[in-house]
Amino acid sequence: MRIFAYLRILSNKPSVNADDSDVDTISLGRALISDAWRKQVEALRAETDPAKRKALKDKLPCFTPGGTFTHISKNGLDKASGYLCADLDYKPEKGINADLGGFDLKAAVARLPYVAYCGKSCGGKGYFLIIRIADDSKYKAYYRALQADFERGGLVLDKACSNIAFKRFVSWDESPYINTAALPYSYTLPEREHTTRETLGKELNQDETRAKVEAVIKHCEVNKIDITADYGDWVRILAALAGTFGADGEEYAQRISSLYPGYSREQTEQKYKSFLNRRGNLEQRANIGTFFYIARQEIGKHDFDNVVV
Repeated sequence: MRIFAYLRILSNKPSVNADDSDVDTISLGRALISDAWRKQVEALRAETDPAKRKALKDKLPCFTPGGTFTHISKNGLDKASGYLCADLDYKPEKGINADLGGFDLKAAVARLPYVAYCGKSCGGKGYFLIIRIADDSKYKAYYRALQADFERGGLVLDKACSNIAFKRFVSWDESPYINTAALPYSYTLPEREHTTRETLGKELNQDETRAKVEAVIKHCEVNKIDITADYGDWVRILAALAGTFGADGEEYAQRISSLYPGYSREQTEQKYKSFLNRRGNLEQRANIGTFFYIARQEIGKHDFDNVVV
């Protein structure tokens, strides 16, 4: 499997199936409209046997629409592309986007000024979109808002694409929708705080809260899980810790922040103290349940539940 990176060659192994010789440079435009893989894609679409389809699909190259990476994870982002990729899978047997079978999606997205590209996925039934975005640091927040936008129209965007490091297979569409003058998408959903009852199923006293925060942070440290890579999430985590523990929570803030590759102790201290200075307001809107909510999203439900049991 060859993996292409937008703009420049990856310097580290992007996956367990690829070494440096498997990585090449490709422009985002070429990845989208080149006919280099047309025969492979058409062979995949013509195949009806599921096992053979999977084998053909696995031989296709992948590329990372979100940017270039030193390794394929959001923490390995080297340079963002300024675009977001969204998948609309066609799985009528599961009730997912069943209407796509008789729906002209390209005509519909032509009315959306932020869609730069719409074409068929390699399987030939689903579609994928390339959407211009205003701020690369808000990639996940934009994706969540787009999910809500499309859901109102009865369409489901694949949540896996909310990761900026998402790899997708190359495809071929003889008549894609292309808008070279797409406007940047800049809408995000209003942030809301989460309670411990919502996230953990019960309210906690101070000692229980401290023990579970400690357990989550230790799990992240041992497994090198960064739950602060999204700037907005980092800010909310620090606000929740400050609102719950006051000055005593800075150690937690430093420990969880230190897992971010670009960690700065001074910057974390400055940000944390800015929340302490207006703690009275924070207690109204920052809840430790938000810390647990973000951690659960990044760690995964099963592992998280075992950590905080």
